Amino acid sequence: MRDDESDITLILTHNTMDIEYIKQHRRLTLEYGRGETYRTNNPTLYGHSTYGRSSVLAGRPRRVFLESWDDLDTARAELKAAKIRYVDLCDTRGSTHIPVDVITAGLPDEDI
Repeated sequence: MRDDESDITLILTHNTMDIEYIKQHRRLTLEYGRGETYRTNNPTLYGHSTYGRSSVLAGRPRRVFLESWDDLDTARAELKAAKIRYVDLCDTRGSTHIPVDVITAGLPDEDI
């Protein structure tokens, strides 16, 4: 990819990553996919931030799915090629999953 190209989308082995969107997140983690209703063995890149002022969840932690891969070596190689900095939790099997009941704790029932 040339430096003067305006499109920052990087086409890699099997994914197209929107580099600008990914870099908008303050913190990135690579971990095995896990959420409220799913769990996978696929390495998954998540972005971390807080919900904005316009959200009923304003100020609470937010985790956003960004990308996933079929294998860990490919994920690490593609992130390195794209010069994306992240915390790698795959070797420890760590997770940053936040249960929904933790995020919504203290909200009135009509807001949930």
